[in-house]
Amino acid sequence: MGLTLTEAKKNILRELNGNPSHGYILAKALKVRGSTIYEHLEQLEDHGYIESEEDGRRRIYELTKKGEMIIEAEEL
Repeated sequence: MGLTLTEAKKNILRELNGNPSHGYILAKALKVRGSTIYEHLEQLEDHGYIESEEDGRRRIYELTKKGEMIIEAEEL
């Protein structure tokens, strides 16, 4: 089953377009709760739109090729 790209998830993809970021920074930029942003990030990563890697105690999230193609296709 595919992931529904809600407006909130599209906003995350927009923020990550060319700008890898920590979840906390995304939450502040998008003005959403931390728990909400991490739930969305987990779903986006599980479906291959983003990937993450550890950076000390935090994770940096960035778009995958699939995420980039979605942005281009939907002109987010």
